[in-house]
Amino acid sequence: MMAEKPVKFVIFLSLILSLVAFWDHQFTSYLKEFVVLIHEICHATVALFSGGVVKGIALHGNEGGETIAVPASFRGSFILVVSAGYIGSSLVGAFLLRLGFQGRHARQTMILFGLFLISVSVLYSKLGDLAYFTGIFWGVGILVLGMLGETTSILSLVFLGTSISLYSLYDLSDFADRLTETDAGILAFWMAGLGPEDLQNEEIPTVVLILGYLIATLWSLLSIGIIFMSLRSSLSHEETHHAPDPIEQLERFPGELSPEAKLWLEKRGVDPESGIVLPPNFFLDPPSKDN
Repeated sequence: MMAEKPVKFVIFLSLILSLVAFWDHQFTSYLKEFVVLIHEICHATVALFSGGVVKGIALHGNEGGETIAVPASFRGSFILVVSAGYIGSSLVGAFLLRLGFQGRHARQTMILFGLFLISVSVLYSKLGDLAYFTGIFWGVGILVLGMLGETTSILSLVFLGTSISLYSLYDLSDFADRLTETDAGILAFWMAGLGPEDLQNEEIPTVVLILGYLIATLWSLLSIGIIFMSLRSSLSHEETHHAPDPIEQLERFPGELSPEAKLWLEKRGVDPESGIVLPPNFFLDPPSKDN
């Protein structure tokens, strides 16, 4: 189990400050590509679970990626698949962060997560592509960390959860800069019944802009809410201690009691064996003086 609430907060805040300070460092660029891969895997996972087909996952090296999938035929499956990128990443980050802070099943989670990344990379990314190398590299690394022990796994889960959550929030800024290139823009075009060929003089239709910003706002609120609730729950989590049974805490009387002493205690409603005070009606026929 992780340390108490102040220590948890210090660890989380330290990770945030470290990531922000080295946001443009080369190492952080590898981390960003990893989170983009998680984003694309969320698209693919929802597509598969909704009955669709995933044809491939690719990363472009500029913090961008794409999932080529054919959603299921039922109406709304496209909305689920497109929405899964941002919402799914927030859920993954919040889930890993919560497990890391609570210290539950940390090793198992790391090992399963590593195997999952390796499997998805082999099945749905092209051999030699950036998505393939990113998935294999991080998958093997996570798998190894999971085998090093519980403490290493707990710290790794906190790091991964913090990184994915932070980048998920940072990635929401794309909505303001290049809306039409984001998932929100793609969904807005689809909901408006338009496509890129409908752009006139490269001007975005007003209906697409309105829908795009509404979708982006909704996703942003959901993502922030998911991460906030997980963080709040993680930082306030306390291990539940069950109160011991008071009967088990009572000390027995030392030594053997004489029959007279036992009778004296019984008359006063006390069990001579355990010292427990008995209810008044326990003795239906109290001992008489003649017996």
